[in-house]
Amino acid sequence: MTHEALDKIFPFVVFYYGLIMTLALNLPMTQKLAEKYLMPDLLRQMNAHRGLALVCLFVGSFWTLQNIWYYN
Repeated sequence: MTHEALDKIFPFVVFYYGLIMTLALNLPMTQKLAEKYLMPDLLRQMNAHRGLALVCLFVGSFWTLQNIWYYN
């Protein structure tokens, strides 16, 4: 894989990570499931990633839009 191909794909990875983590950490249904099935340490670690998920969501969305606009 060349660095040009990676430059086209990576913004989408960042955006989707932010989207999935933000949805998983903020939907009440997933919060209840996490509290029920996950160990407290893992749940605490996931909740600590809320800020990172939001940053990835916003940065990834703008970066993805820039790449779509630039390459088309």
